[in-house]
Amino acid sequence: MILLVDMDAFFASVEQAHQPHLRGLPVIVCGDPQRRGVVTAASYEARPFGVRAGMPLGEARRLCPQAQYIEGNPSKYVALSLKLLQFYLTHTPDVEPFSVDEAFLRVGGSGITLEGAREIASRIQSGIRERFGLSASIGIGPNKLVAKMASGVSKPSGLTAFDEAAFRAHFGPLPAREMWGIGPQLEERLTALGIRTVCELAAADSDRLRGAFGVIGPQLKEAANGRDDTPLVPYHEGVDPKSMGHEVTLAEDSEDPAFIEGTLLRLSDQVGRRLRGEGFVGRTVAVKLRDHAFRTRIRQRVLATATDDHSQVFEVARALWGELWRGERVRLIGVSLTQLSKRSEAGQLEMFTGDTRAQKLREALDRVRDKLGEASVVPAGTLAHRSRSTHVPFGALKRRDPGSRPRDSDSGRSE
Repeated sequence: MILLVDMDAFFASVEQAHQPHLRGLPVIVCGDPQRRGVVTAASYEARPFGVRAGMPLGEARRLCPQAQYIEGNPSKYVALSLKLLQFYLTHTPDVEPFSVDEAFLRVGGSGITLEGAREIASRIQSGIRERFGLSASIGIGPNKLVAKMASGVSKPSGLTAFDEAAFRAHFGPLPAREMWGIGPQLEERLTALGIRTVCELAAADSDRLRGAFGVIGPQLKEAANGRDDTPLVPYHEGVDPKSMGHEVTLAEDSEDPAFIEGTLLRLSDQVGRRLRGEGFVGRTVAVKLRDHAFRTRIRQRVLATATDDHSQVFEVARALWGELWRGERVRLIGVSLTQLSKRSEAGQLEMFTGDTRAQKLREALDRVRDKLGEASVVPAGTLAHRSRSTHVPFGALKRRDPGSRPRDSDSGRSE
């Protein structure tokens, strides 16, 4: 049986636990509260006012001016997340982190019942409350899909167990967008086929879905029936990241090409450094733009060979930006690499590209930064823009959904 442990309003709850005077008050975690940005997390006391993660801070202040605005501390949240993982390991060796505030657990043997899993989940829930002073909602099911969706049924402090039949009974009448992985664009395409609810998707013809969506069509039908074969991979066996990227919310909307280009260079440099630091190379470069009207567009391009060189990433990112940008004011810019592989597995690439000296230089500069700080060595083209941007602090804390869950790539829900 699979559990999904989902910490309730994790960042905000951690701040309330560590600062008792915040308990019972609406708390909004963000970047620098004095600068423009977005809501990273909102406590349950703030949510009745309409405040949600990803909302612009200006809008949050209008809705809930009495809230306590706290600058987030990613290091603190990650450290606590690691302690939670260690706690989960006292109940089962099969633990897969899904994000900084969620983890899948496999409990019991093949003969365990939903009630048996519920008892284990209840003990985990109580332990989190007693040891850490935090609340968690737990979903229970025969697979990761059912457990994930069950975890959101009753929050906060919920405990929901579904088998496949109970899953279909609960979610069947609901709109198709309630399915994990179905975003606005995919919902529109389903609606065009006359599919509006989860039960209609579950009963849809597989060949028709395949014709409309390709290989993910039958997967959508299986998911709507509560079936999922995505394996749980314990983190001690190693779970490689699916992508690495950085994005920035600008202090002011900009339509200055030189400034935007400098920002792309800085982001490309950060991505390359992170790739090298963790021993990865990537093959697909993606650029994300969000304009002043909060329209989000993403474009990507596959490289001839995998790389961790920021200059290669930047050249492609600049070309993609040229294709995406239409002269409008830009609010947010992001650069990421996907199709990652370990450098040790792609080590022959340098031999064939003749770039060994350049690679050694990049590694030497990385060592300087490790010793003297991130800002000690930066690409010259980035200097002009550095004081005019504010980094979104938690973009690296969330993992993408497992590959079997189809996503809308340009839904703009990355926060």
